[in-house]
Amino acid sequence: MFVMSLFSRRTLFALGAVVSLCVALPALAHHGWSWASEDWFELEGTLTDLYIGQPHPTVTLNDGQTDWTVELAPVQRTLAAGFDETVVAIGDTVIAHGHRALDESDYRMKAVRLVIGDATYDVYPEFAAELDQ
Repeated sequence: MFVMSLFSRRTLFALGAVVSLCVALPALAHHGWSWASEDWFELEGTLTDLYIGQPHPTVTLNDGQTDWTVELAPVQRTLAAGFDETVVAIGDTVIAHGHRALDESDYRMKAVRLVIGDATYDVYPEFAAELDQ
């Protein structure tokens, strides 16, 4: 009976671990940076669209030839950095610092810092600090 009880607990634990992993993997894939290059990238463009919402706020910047989707930090982090729809307007020039998509045909980047005029918004300050070195 002890062997059966031990086997059942191990089986139940393993099953729980597998279920947890299956639930967590899609979230990790979405929130990961695996699609982005490790190299720093700077994009300057005209703001053509702004979205502050889940899962991540985004801005669309046109560099004169192409519309780029610039993904920011999760909503609360982006707002905590001081960036929201009141600090920028369609038509403003925005400079985004971060990491572009590995696939160069994908005009998308993950920004860690936005610069609008004299204002700087570090949506990932722990990474943006590397820009100041």
